[in-house]
Amino acid sequence: MKRTVGLLLLLGVALLVFFITREVYKPAPPTEHITSDVLLERIRPVMKLVTAEGDFSEIYTYTNADASFDWLKQFSPFQKKAILRVKAKVSVGYDLEGMGLVFDEATHTVRYNGMGKAQVLSIQHDVDYYDLEAGTFNEFTAADHTKINAQAKQFIEKKIASSGLMEAAEKQQGEFLVVLRAVVENAGWNFEDGATPVDGRTRLKP
Repeated sequence: MKRTVGLLLLLGVALLVFFITREVYKPAPPTEHITSDVLLERIRPVMKLVTAEGDFSEIYTYTNADASFDWLKQFSPFQKKAILRVKAKVSVGYDLEGMGLVFDEATHTVRYNGMGKAQVLSIQHDVDYYDLEAGTFNEFTAADHTKINAQAKQFIEKKIASSGLMEAAEKQQGEFLVVLRAVVENAGWNFEDGATPVDGRTRLKP
Protein backbone atom coordinates (compact mmCIF):
# COMPACT_ATOMS: atom_id res chain seq x y z
CA MET A 1 0.00 0.00 0.00
CA LYS A 2 2.86 2.38 0.80
CA ARG A 3 4.32 1.63 -2.63
CA THR A 4 1.01 2.53 -4.25
CA VAL A 5 0.74 5.78 -2.33
CA GLY A 6 4.29 6.66 -3.30
CA LEU A 7 3.55 5.95 -6.95
CA LEU A 8 0.50 8.19 -6.84
CA LEU A 9 2.58 11.02 -5.43
CA LEU A 10 5.21 10.47 -8.11
CA LEU A 11 2.57 10.58 -10.83
CA GLY A 12 1.27 13.86 -9.51
CA VAL A 13 4.70 15.49 -9.47
CA ALA A 14 5.59 14.28 -12.95
CA LEU A 15 2.35 15.51 -14.48
CA LEU A 16 2.89 18.93 -12.94
CA VAL A 17 6.35 19.09 -14.55
CA PHE A 18 5.48 17.83 -18.04
CA PHE A 19 2.03 19.32 -18.53
CA ILE A 20 0.10 22.46 -17.81
CA THR A 21 -1.53 20.85 -14.82
CA ARG A 22 -2.87 23.37 -12.38
CA GLU A 23 -3.78 22.96 -8.79
CA VAL A 24 -6.01 25.93 -8.12
CA TYR A 25 -7.74 26.70 -4.89
CA LYS A 26 -11.03 28.34 -5.70
CA PRO A 27 -13.25 29.74 -2.99
CA ALA A 28 -16.95 29.23 -3.07
CA PRO A 29 -19.07 32.34 -3.61
CA PRO A 30 -18.19 34.60 -0.65
CA THR A 31 -20.63 35.45 2.10
CA GLU A 32 -21.06 39.22 2.27
CA HIS A 33 -22.15 41.01 5.45
CA ILE A 34 -23.55 44.47 5.92
CA THR A 35 -20.10 45.58 7.08
CA SER A 36 -18.75 44.45 3.67
CA ASP A 37 -16.56 41.78 5.27
CA VAL A 38 -16.00 38.81 2.97
CA LEU A 39 -15.59 35.39 4.55
CA LEU A 40 -13.98 32.41 2.82
CA GLU A 41 -16.29 29.46 3.44
CA ARG A 42 -14.15 26.62 2.12
CA ILE A 43 -11.13 25.77 0.00
CA ARG A 44 -11.01 22.72 -2.23
CA PRO A 45 -8.18 21.43 -4.46
CA VAL A 46 -8.87 21.19 -8.19
CA MET A 47 -6.68 19.20 -10.58
CA LYS A 48 -7.10 20.22 -14.21
CA LEU A 49 -5.10 19.27 -17.29
CA VAL A 50 -5.23 21.92 -20.01
CA THR A 51 -4.33 20.39 -23.39
CA ALA A 52 -5.49 23.14 -25.77
CA GLU A 53 -6.28 26.85 -25.66
CA GLY A 54 -8.03 29.03 -28.19
CA ASP A 55 -8.48 32.77 -28.67
CA PHE A 56 -11.80 34.04 -30.02
CA SER A 57 -12.74 37.47 -31.33
CA GLU A 58 -16.31 37.85 -32.53
CA ILE A 59 -18.72 40.68 -33.29
CA TYR A 60 -22.02 40.33 -31.43
CA THR A 61 -25.17 42.38 -31.96
CA TYR A 62 -27.83 42.77 -29.29
CA THR A 63 -31.25 44.23 -30.10
CA ASN A 64 -34.31 44.81 -27.97
CA ALA A 65 -37.75 46.32 -28.56
CA ASP A 66 -40.06 47.03 -25.65
CA ALA A 67 -43.49 48.66 -25.75
CA SER A 68 -46.96 48.19 -24.36
CA PHE A 69 -48.27 47.32 -27.81
CA ASP A 70 -46.50 45.17 -30.40
CA TRP A 71 -47.12 47.60 -33.22
CA LEU A 72 -45.11 50.24 -31.34
CA LYS A 73 -41.99 48.05 -31.27
CA GLN A 74 -41.22 48.83 -34.90
CA PHE A 75 -40.48 52.47 -34.07
CA SER A 76 -37.00 53.57 -33.00
CA PRO A 77 -38.03 55.32 -29.74
CA PHE A 78 -38.96 51.86 -28.39
CA GLN A 79 -35.86 50.09 -29.68
CA LYS A 80 -32.29 49.76 -28.47
CA LYS A 81 -29.26 48.16 -30.05
CA ALA A 82 -25.72 47.32 -29.01
CA ILE A 83 -22.83 46.22 -31.21
CA LEU A 84 -19.90 44.77 -29.34
CA ARG A 85 -16.76 42.75 -29.82
CA VAL A 86 -16.31 39.68 -27.66
CA LYS A 87 -12.74 38.56 -27.04
CA ALA A 88 -12.27 35.30 -25.17
CA LYS A 89 -9.57 32.85 -24.15
CA VAL A 90 -10.89 29.30 -23.84
CA SER A 91 -9.04 26.50 -22.05
CA VAL A 92 -9.99 22.93 -22.91
CA GLY A 93 -8.76 19.73 -21.30
CA TYR A 94 -9.56 17.19 -18.64
CA ASP A 95 -10.53 16.96 -15.00
CA LEU A 96 -7.93 14.58 -13.58
CA GLU A 97 -10.20 13.63 -10.71
CA GLY A 98 -12.12 11.53 -13.22
CA MET A 99 -9.07 9.73 -14.61
CA GLY A 100 -9.31 5.94 -14.30
CA LEU A 101 -6.20 4.32 -12.85
CA VAL A 102 -6.29 0.82 -11.34
CA PHE A 103 -3.31 -0.41 -9.31
CA ASP A 104 -2.59 -4.15 -9.10
CA GLU A 105 0.06 -4.62 -6.45
CA ALA A 106 0.27 -8.37 -7.04
CA THR A 107 1.55 -7.90 -10.60
CA HIS A 108 2.92 -4.39 -10.12
CA THR A 109 0.70 -3.15 -12.92
CA VAL A 110 -1.05 0.16 -13.43
CA ARG A 111 -4.02 -0.05 -15.77
CA TYR A 112 -5.20 3.14 -17.45
CA ASN A 113 -8.94 3.15 -18.21
CA GLY A 114 -9.23 6.60 -19.77
CA MET A 115 -10.28 10.00 -18.50
CA GLY A 116 -13.41 10.80 -20.43
CA LYS A 117 -13.83 13.35 -23.17
CA ALA A 118 -12.24 16.78 -23.33
CA GLN A 119 -14.28 19.55 -21.75
CA VAL A 120 -14.21 23.31 -21.46
CA LEU A 121 -12.31 24.13 -18.28
CA SER A 122 -12.53 27.91 -18.37
CA ILE A 123 -13.68 30.86 -20.47
CA GLN A 124 -12.14 34.27 -19.87
CA HIS A 125 -13.92 36.89 -21.92
CA ASP A 126 -13.99 40.66 -22.33
CA VAL A 127 -16.64 42.79 -23.99
CA ASP A 128 -15.88 46.00 -25.91
CA TYR A 129 -18.86 48.10 -26.97
CA TYR A 130 -18.65 49.55 -30.48
CA ASP A 131 -22.02 51.24 -30.50
CA LEU A 132 -24.98 51.77 -28.17
CA GLU A 133 -28.22 53.09 -29.57
CA ALA A 134 -30.91 53.61 -26.93
CA GLY A 135 -34.48 54.61 -27.69
CA THR A 136 -36.26 57.49 -26.01
CA PHE A 137 -38.54 55.07 -24.18
CA ASN A 138 -36.15 52.11 -24.03
CA GLU A 139 -32.84 52.95 -22.38
CA PHE A 140 -30.02 50.62 -21.33
CA THR A 141 -29.93 49.61 -17.69
CA ALA A 142 -27.41 47.81 -15.50
CA ALA A 143 -29.51 44.66 -15.88
CA ASP A 144 -29.20 44.98 -19.67
CA HIS A 145 -25.41 45.07 -19.50
CA THR A 146 -25.39 42.03 -17.23
CA LYS A 147 -27.64 40.19 -19.67
CA ILE A 148 -25.52 41.20 -22.66
CA ASN A 149 -22.37 40.00 -20.91
CA ALA A 150 -23.97 36.62 -20.17
CA GLN A 151 -25.26 36.27 -23.72
CA ALA A 152 -21.83 37.16 -25.12
CA LYS A 153 -20.30 34.29 -23.14
CA GLN A 154 -23.00 31.91 -24.40
CA PHE A 155 -22.24 33.14 -27.92
CA ILE A 156 -18.60 32.08 -27.50
CA GLU A 157 -19.62 28.72 -26.01
CA LYS A 158 -21.61 27.96 -29.16
CA LYS A 159 -18.60 28.84 -31.31
CA ILE A 160 -16.34 26.36 -29.48
CA ALA A 161 -18.10 23.29 -30.88
CA SER A 162 -17.29 24.23 -34.49
CA SER A 163 -13.84 25.68 -33.84
CA GLY A 164 -11.93 22.38 -33.71
CA LEU A 165 -10.64 23.20 -30.24
CA MET A 166 -12.16 20.11 -28.62
CA GLU A 167 -10.61 17.86 -31.26
CA ALA A 168 -7.21 19.51 -30.75
CA ALA A 169 -7.44 18.89 -27.02
CA GLU A 170 -8.27 15.22 -27.47
CA LYS A 171 -5.30 14.70 -29.79
CA GLN A 172 -3.01 15.64 -26.90
CA GLN A 173 -4.05 12.52 -24.99
CA GLY A 174 -1.29 10.65 -26.80
CA GLU A 175 1.41 12.87 -25.32
CA PHE A 176 -0.18 12.58 -21.90
CA LEU A 177 -0.08 8.78 -22.08
CA VAL A 178 3.58 8.82 -23.13
CA VAL A 179 4.49 10.72 -19.97
CA LEU A 180 2.18 8.61 -17.80
CA ARG A 181 3.73 5.39 -19.12
CA ALA A 182 7.25 6.70 -18.53
CA VAL A 183 6.45 7.69 -14.95
CA VAL A 184 4.91 4.30 -14.16
CA GLU A 185 7.70 2.26 -15.76
CA ASN A 186 10.43 4.37 -14.16
CA ALA A 187 8.87 3.49 -10.82
CA GLY A 188 9.35 -0.21 -11.62
CA TRP A 189 5.71 -0.95 -12.50
CA ASN A 190 4.09 -2.20 -15.70
CA PHE A 191 1.74 0.07 -17.62
CA GLU A 192 -1.35 -1.26 -19.34
CA ASP A 193 -3.40 0.95 -21.64
CA GLY A 194 -7.00 -0.22 -21.44
CA ALA A 195 -8.52 2.81 -23.14
CA THR A 196 -6.83 3.30 -26.52
CA PRO A 197 -8.16 1.07 -29.34
CA VAL A 198 -5.72 -1.62 -30.43
CA ASP A 199 -5.91 -0.50 -34.06
CA GLY A 200 -5.85 3.23 -33.26
CA ARG A 201 -3.12 5.34 -34.67
CA THR A 202 -2.26 6.71 -31.25
CA ARG A 203 -1.88 3.28 -29.68
CA LEU A 204 1.13 3.33 -27.38
CA LYS A 205 3.65 0.58 -27.58
CA PRO A 206 5.45 -0.68 -24.46
